[in-house]
Amino acid sequence: MKKNILALQIPSVIANQEANFKNLEQYISEILSNCNISPDFLFLPEVWSNGWFPPCFCDFCDDNKTLDFLSGIAKKYSVNIFGGSYIRNDNGALKNSLPVILRNGDVLGFYDKIHLYTPDGEGVLSCGTSPCIFEVEGLRVGVSICYDIRFPELFRSYINAVAPPHLLINLSAWPKTRAEQYIQMAASRAVENQSYFLALSQCGEIKDKIFNSGCSSLVDPMGHSLCALGADKGYIYAEIDTQVVDKTRAEFPNLKNRKVFDFGFSVNEHVSGGVKC
Repeated sequence: MKKNILALQIPSVIANQEANFKNLEQYISEILSNCNISPDFLFLPEVWSNGWFPPCFCDFCDDNKTLDFLSGIAKKYSVNIFGGSYIRNDNGALKNSLPVILRNGDVLGFYDKIHLYTPDGEGVLSCGTSPCIFEVEGLRVGVSICYDIRFPELFRSYINAVAPPHLLINLSAWPKTRAEQYIQMAASRAVENQSYFLALSQCGEIKDKIFNSGCSSLVDPMGHSLCALGADKGYIYAEIDTQVVDKTRAEFPNLKNRKVFDFGFSVNEHVSGGVKC
């Protein structure tokens, strides 16, 4: 099965939701009108509707304005949306949440960011506790948000599923100062899990000469870069072929051959034939 994806690497205006709504819709219209493409799935970066500025996250909770806007986009363009993330009030707990919206505007569900980046103050939010795989039109997608990419055990949990994902995604507002790490981790997660991996970050200035990285990429199950963006606004349009994933996992049965043990042992503990390095 083949599906076309469109991933938008865009900047955000801090704390200006209306400007970000307007800019996004204008960009989508421009791409779809002029580029003769027809995506099945649209992917957006983390907190695109209000920008990455954790000190204001508690003020960014928008009572579903972002969700309603994205539902309208899904219906207008008949596209399934993995809507980056926005600050959601979940029964009184504020979370950095990724909404998944179907072509008809219905909300399939949410993934709440598990690993919060406390050095920037994201700890004011409540963390999620549940990894999520969403299956939409036969494509299984394992999701993550930004800092989550640093924790490979999250993606391994997806591979342990009875029906593991064809595509893993990380939707982020990644810092420019660590862009190279983002590129390398995206390729590593693709190879480790023998899946496509989409790493999609915001771009542009956050404030006071601090920048998001851009540097979004799509990597195939063998670690080949299918598309890579620079630091500026742009988009990835590509085909995801689930048969490529199935073929890779069949020809190279790494996932079947792995030994899932508790490899931990105490510091300086000796083992047969050697010592812990």
